[in-house]
Amino acid sequence: MVSNLQRYDKVFSFRLFVVAFKGISASNGKKIVIFANDKNHNSMNMGQLREKYERFRQWQEQPIHYVNSKSEHKCNNCGFTFTGNYCPCCSQKAGVGRIGWRSVQQSVMDIWGLGTRSLLNTVWQLLSRPGYLISDYISGKRQICFPPVKMLFILAVAFALIFHWLFPNLEAFGYGMDFKSLGFEEGDEMTKMLKPIYDWYETHYSWVMLGLSFIAIFPTWVMFRYAPRHTRHTLPEGFFIQILFMDLQMVICLLILPCWFFFSQWTLMSVTTLILMVYYIIGYRQLFGYSLWGVLWRQVFVFGFLWGIAASLAVWTFDLSFVSGPDFSPEQETSIKCLWSSLYFIFAVLVLATGYVINLIVTRKVRKELKRL
Repeated sequence: MVSNLQRYDKVFSFRLFVVAFKGISASNGKKIVIFANDKNHNSMNMGQLREKYERFRQWQEQPIHYVNSKSEHKCNNCGFTFTGNYCPCCSQKAGVGRIGWRSVQQSVMDIWGLGTRSLLNTVWQLLSRPGYLISDYISGKRQICFPPVKMLFILAVAFALIFHWLFPNLEAFGYGMDFKSLGFEEGDEMTKMLKPIYDWYETHYSWVMLGLSFIAIFPTWVMFRYAPRHTRHTLPEGFFIQILFMDLQMVICLLILPCWFFFSQWTLMSVTTLILMVYYIIGYRQLFGYSLWGVLWRQVFVFGFLWGIAASLAVWTFDLSFVSGPDFSPEQETSIKCLWSSLYFIFAVLVLATGYVINLIVTRKVRKELKRL
């Protein structure tokens, strides 16, 4: 398509040059206004782009159109005669006959999730229509998507194998954060406090993201339960929402893996975080139907809650400099850890409570309509 447009632009430019040359010659050197054709050409290109975008939007909202067979079939499994795509007695697909090479191919592909409800097709949908795919799945359209939990397991195993096979020596590819480059000295108090947290986060990245995703189920339910779409979505639905977003995160991490040969780990983590933030905003907009601003301020409260919970767990788990040291006895360290951990937890609860109250005020009209139903 791009080559056709480029070829058309070259032909058009040549014709425009010929018309301009003839016009200048006929007018004894006086220029003739000929930009109307150029304007029409640009408007035509914009119209084509707009039309393609509209088709893409329609595909995002309705990617699959099912066609039911109207011919009569006899089931090879139970012998029942029926009309449709599947036998109503035993659920075997219509048209199943003798085993051929296509059957062998289908069986092998099913092992890796590349057959019915293809894993690759679901990955493509996650990248191109993340919110709409999640919306379809929790609305009951199970056949449009590869099983999310199974997909998360396959992607996690693939990521671990590829990562450790391609990068056995992580230091050679800039793995690890250089605190000196960020302005911290090696014996600095801030370095002592941040380094154990970062080292643990670095070696348990998948578990951290898995834990935060599960914790995010509750604040997401609180902040988005009165959304225009999927109003009053349930916590089990929230579980699958977060699982599918984790699938998307694993896909993006797999796509970025080859870049480890060329960029440092700190740069790639920053780029990955930025891409994930953009995808989360797009996905939540498509899923819940809020505007960009409506998604952003609700996500701020969700991430504020997650940050408070993560800080509370970090204080309790690690021997940080401001809660441990030779000046404190074990009993004092435990008391200080409990205090700081409780303060961070209270902060997280207050952030979510504030967001909940604001959300109640903003969505009061929606809640009144729901009470009438």
